[in-house]
Amino acid sequence: MNAVCKAVLLFDIDGTLIRCGGAGGRALEAALQMEFGVPKVQSVALHGRTDFGIMNELLVLHGLTANEQNRKQLMQRYFSLLPDHLRCSQVDNGACRLPGVVELLDSLSELDGLVTGLMTGNMRASAKIKLGHFQLWHYFRIGIYGDQVDHRPKMAAAATQTLATECGISAADHRVTVIGDTPLDIQLAQAMGVRCLAVCTGGYTADELLKCGADLVVDDLSATEELLDWFCQKCL
Repeated sequence: MNAVCKAVLLFDIDGTLIRCGGAGGRALEAALQMEFGVPKVQSVALHGRTDFGIMNELLVLHGLTANEQNRKQLMQRYFSLLPDHLRCSQVDNGACRLPGVVELLDSLSELDGLVTGLMTGNMRASAKIKLGHFQLWHYFRIGIYGDQVDHRPKMAAAATQTLATECGISAADHRVTVIGDTPLDIQLAQAMGVRCLAVCTGGYTADELLKCGADLVVDDLSATEELLDWFCQKCL
């Protein structure tokens, strides 16, 4: 990254930028059935977790070995099915970009020295498919993904390294902000020693997110000017 980096904003995806209407879960279930002949897929918790961890648990839960070969087979089928499930979910299950996202990202892209990135439990490929479907992928210059990490808290070390190598910035410089919708996003920001802006678009209330330690909680990302002022005061 050649440009001088003054500050970094790291966005979660699901529940923060977009709502997928269950498309990811349905695509993963279909992939497991198609690749391994599982007649009935048992459900596992999805929200706030990494794709890597979810796939491992699904494989083991259905009597399969969670090795590289099986994960690769499952993820390739998942990636191939996900676009169609997103299209169907947009029609039938309310999949959408969340309020204010495009306007905020457009405004942030005009600020000199501010880098917008991703920190998500999605694998890079699934993140690209999801955000590409909603015409958002091009806004993000760096990313920390759930390709090789089984639990979100373990992403802190990967994020710190990415910030140093790609942006020349340290989390300790107080120029990094995580934007997410769950307590896990807040915990991850705390593990990195950075601030967190939490949004109430993922099912948690403002009180719940504040009690977890968010620095600021908003209903959604639609208050563009107020959010720009906050980012500039805290980061730049």
